[in-house]
Amino acid sequence: MASEPGGPEQPTPQRRAESGWQAHKDRIAARNDAASKAGRAEREKRELAAVAKRRAEERRVDEQLLRSHESTPPPQ
Repeated sequence: MASEPGGPEQPTPQRRAESGWQAHKDRIAARNDAASKAGRAEREKRELAAVAKRRAEERRVDEQLLRSHESTPPPQ
């Protein structure tokens, strides 16, 4: 009797191989998801820094224009 009905089934070598392959594939997917998440966070941080830098530059230019405008005499 190779296998008894109702007894615990032993996984075949093929099923074990598929299970190992699937576990490997899942680990790769999890690692890719983590890398993607880290990449998105890094990109968002970089973009926020660029926006802050651009706004500071715009503010500086606006203040400079305002000062030059205030220092010019009114037209006569």
